[in-house]
Amino acid sequence: MPEDFHFLNPEWFLALVPLGVLLWGMRSPDSGQSAWQRVVDGHLLPHLLTQGAGKARWLPLALLGAGWIMGVLALANPTFERLPTPVYRGQDARVVILDLSRSMETPDLKPSRLARARYKVADILERSRDGQTGLVAFAGDAFVVAPLSDDADTVLGLLDAVTPEIMPVQGSRPDLALHKAAELLAQAGAARGEVILVGDDAGDARAIEAARDLLDAGHELSIIGVGTEDGRPIPGVRDAEGHAVVAALDSARLIELAAAGGGAYAPLSADESDLDRVLRAPTSSLQQAAESPDRETDAWRELGPWIALALLPLGALAFRRGWLLGLVLVVSNAALVPEPAMALSWDDLWQRRDQQAADALERGDHGRALSLAEQPDQRGTASYRLGDYAAAAEAYARLDTADAHYNRGNALAKAGSPEEALAAYDQALSRQPGMEDAAYNKARIEEWLKQQQEQQQQSQDGQQSADRSQDSEGGEQSDDKAAEAEQHAENQSQAGQDDQPEEQGEKDGESADSDAGQDGRSAQE
Repeated sequence: MPEDFHFLNPEWFLALVPLGVLLWGMRSPDSGQSAWQRVVDGHLLPHLLTQGAGKARWLPLALLGAGWIMGVLALANPTFERLPTPVYRGQDARVVILDLSRSMETPDLKPSRLARARYKVADILERSRDGQTGLVAFAGDAFVVAPLSDDADTVLGLLDAVTPEIMPVQGSRPDLALHKAAELLAQAGAARGEVILVGDDAGDARAIEAARDLLDAGHELSIIGVGTEDGRPIPGVRDAEGHAVVAALDSARLIELAAAGGGAYAPLSADESDLDRVLRAPTSSLQQAAESPDRETDAWRELGPWIALALLPLGALAFRRGWLLGLVLVVSNAALVPEPAMALSWDDLWQRRDQQAADALERGDHGRALSLAEQPDQRGTASYRLGDYAAAAEAYARLDTADAHYNRGNALAKAGSPEEALAAYDQALSRQPGMEDAAYNKARIEEWLKQQQEQQQQSQDGQQSADRSQDSEGGEQSDDKAAEAEQHAENQSQAGQDDQPEEQGEKDGESADSDAGQDGRSAQE
């Protein structure tokens, strides 16, 4: 109906502003003059220019203006006809929570707990195609992988990319994941939601409190336990004493958590018996919504794609020989201010800057990688390989992960700051206690510092010994000189030679000095 005519995306009309600026520039006094008109007298131009050149000159610009306006109309997407669209959305919603803590890499279930948990989440999504499904992952923190949606295939496509390596914080906080699930259900307006936790850890008292909050909001929590009671060592994880950490499934605590959430618990099975136990059957409200297609929502018949089809003849016409070049000459002849040049390379069309930086690091072009890198880890790696260890340490300091602190410790050690390097290794080990490289480098630096202290102590002891030796030599010289003085006095009294004491004294002095020198060398040796 005419009264319903409107544009679905009217903000695209702002794109007409650049076209108006271009046309206004063409109205300037000099814009209608060609390069010949600027250098040739007016009375000679009719004899030099062919007729119709001005008209041909305006054709590319007219083509540009028509195509521009039609493109803006297509993007604004006019419409005037409302389409009836049945709604088949149920009232219930289901949020799946996947545990991504390091214990899920335990191989007590083949090939690993995480692989089996993914298969089970895929089975849950297959059973949830008639309703809305969301996915939340957690380790030391929780985040929403996919919000509630009735497109289960989209959630399935994201499942393979969910690994423990993408988690910014390691640990196990199922309570944070339960809060995220409650937020998703509240945003969707679900009156009676269902939360399915697939993992091996029940958390602590905070998880129990979060499960009770879910139940108070009208939602149920059910759990599928992944793992075995005996467990196996977690790959790559060790305690402070270097022993392997064994992850065993605590079914009792998981049952307690499910009971607090008002749901059921089942251990992971190869068949679908665990799903039959924990998944809730579709409610009558869901079935009624699926059987009542008379509910409608607003949907409009879009005319924008049909307008876009009209651009095809104009596009084909624009590729006539000389028209695109003529358009460039017209625009440049309008004396418009050109836009500043963009530093755009061929690689920018196919790769992001971080991808280009990664390729440069792989090729060993560290200078180019540093100029392209925007992420701290890439800038730190490039600076480290260029020998700028201070800049590398500064770049790694912007990240708060075990690997970043480890790399920062290496850079600080290279930069001559062993104490700061030890602090960085300590931070890496606090976030990942089983990081063997950080523990090894820390031990090496501590051993080196200990050797430096011992060498410094030995140097101080040697200096003190030399000082004591010099003091001893001075005493011996004083004693020798005193004895020589007494002998000299006795000789004078016996011989009575008044003209010789000064010369004898000088010799005696020389002899004393010589003896003292010998004593001194002996002491030093």
